[in-house]
Amino acid sequence: MERKVTNEIKDEPGEPIEVRSKMGEATVSELEVKGIESLTPMEKKHLLLQLARDRVKDSSAGPWEIVDIFREEWRAVKDTLAQPVEVDLRDTGRNSLFRVLLDITQLERQLETQEQE
Repeated sequence: MERKVTNEIKDEPGEPIEVRSKMGEATVSELEVKGIESLTPMEKKHLLLQLARDRVKDSSAGPWEIVDIFREEWRAVKDTLAQPVEVDLRDTGRNSLFRVLLDITQLERQLETQEQE
């Protein structure tokens, strides 16, 4: 299956999103992720939560830079339609590359669309 890099989805400017990990006292703001404006609001939320979980494990994690974004075709996961999204990141603090895999559900995309209207 061929991957498609998509960077055309942009969010409207506003208050920066900040998330707190449920596993600890780590927070990550979208201001710490260069290139995050290429993600949809739901993708931002999932990515920031993952980065906050990573920061709980290693407090030296971040800031980050998005290198590539891949969105695949919708597929069924159990009873839910999900769109796999892969985000390649560079942790500039540790000078390392890694990939975050997200599954954005059809319901999340519908809610996202309604919020933007």
